[in-house]
Amino acid sequence: MSSRYDDYDRHICLIPIPSLSRLKRDVGIYISGGMFALGWWFFIDSVVYSSHLRRNGDDDSVPFVSFEDWLCGIFSTLGMIIVNLIDKSRLTSEYMGSGTATRGARLCLFVGFAAMAGGLAGSCVSISIIT
Repeated sequence: MSSRYDDYDRHICLIPIPSLSRLKRDVGIYISGGMFALGWWFFIDSVVYSSHLRRNGDDDSVPFVSFEDWLCGIFSTLGMIIVNLIDKSRLTSEYMGSGTATRGARLCLFVGFAAMAGGLAGSCVSISIIT
């Protein structure tokens, strides 16, 4: 049984983009993962550096990083993990399992995207409050 989506490696998106080759998609995935890791690297570096400055008493104007500042990154990371753990074949109605499995996979995908959107929204709000 063949469907019209078999030509595009069974993407989640119902509107496939055939102009992107497999190599371009893989490069995009690696670049986005690298940018995500780089963002965590900069955040942890700034936390360590501000803690060092506050401990030595060099500058009292250095902001203190509390647990609330970590929540945006934690939610984004958990959302990314949830989305990447879902098997793409379970999202379509052509999946050979039950309808409950398809609904559960779609619910998990929604929760993952909601966690990522919440992390992004929280970071935008916290940036606007700081500045």
